[in-house]
Amino acid sequence: MARHLTSCGLVVLTCGLIGTAAAAQQPASNSELRAHVLVLGTYHFDNPGLDVVKTEVADVLTPAKQAEIKQVIEALSRFRPTKIAVEVRADRASRLDSLYAAYRAGRHTLSRSEVQQLGFRLAGHFGHPRLYPVDHLGDFPFDAVMQYAQEHDPAFVQRVQRVTAEITAEENRLQQQKSIAAILNLENDPARIQQGHALYMEFARVGAGDTYVGADLLAKWYERNIRIFADLQRIAQPGDRVIVIFGAGHAAILRELIASDPRLELIDAGEYLPPGA
Repeated sequence: MARHLTSCGLVVLTCGLIGTAAAAQQPASNSELRAHVLVLGTYHFDNPGLDVVKTEVADVLTPAKQAEIKQVIEALSRFRPTKIAVEVRADRASRLDSLYAAYRAGRHTLSRSEVQQLGFRLAGHFGHPRLYPVDHLGDFPFDAVMQYAQEHDPAFVQRVQRVTAEITAEENRLQQQKSIAAILNLENDPARIQQGHALYMEFARVGAGDTYVGADLLAKWYERNIRIFADLQRIAQPGDRVIVIFGAGHAAILRELIASDPRLELIDAGEYLPPGA
């Protein structure tokens, strides 16, 4: 708010009204009246190179990887999803609908994308008429933050470079040695999710007290994820079972927001992923 309310009575009355209205809108505690939402954090199967960390992704179209994907689909099917939400922007919904319809009609060969390899397969298995694109275009001024830090906090730049190199090496090793199921289990481990999220938090201190360039980056990252969450709220109706297939970097914020909404029930992906070596 631009101004503070100075009347204590008005503040108390307002808070009371808000609290009463919120209580009236609360759904029953019965889990079946909520929408169950499973956030499946993934790496990008088609390796588009848009992330800061550049991973050499194993080709998911090989027979061995296709067998691994089939195993993941069979396990996730136990969740019995009623809707599949994917990392596609709403302005590309027509293209998504067209490709999915062609896939169901046997006229489209799946691309390497996890949207198609996982999303299309799952939706098709349950006869869903469509998938739900809930991504939003967001600004992530990484280069500007790093340039500022190079001038004012070179130690931060060195840490980011070191951690990025470590993550890249680890992800490349996993791609060479582990199955898709094993990697997805790691990506969706709550401790690993929080560890990855903690790195984003470190950016906030860059320029603190001056330009706040790091805090602005973090705010833009949250803004994108909050908009994604808003669309999830819109599509998730009572009794729905929604699988959200998104890059693993989004998982921490999306899980936090979903868990905080009394109309939604967060489901751990690990409960429905197959074990993998």
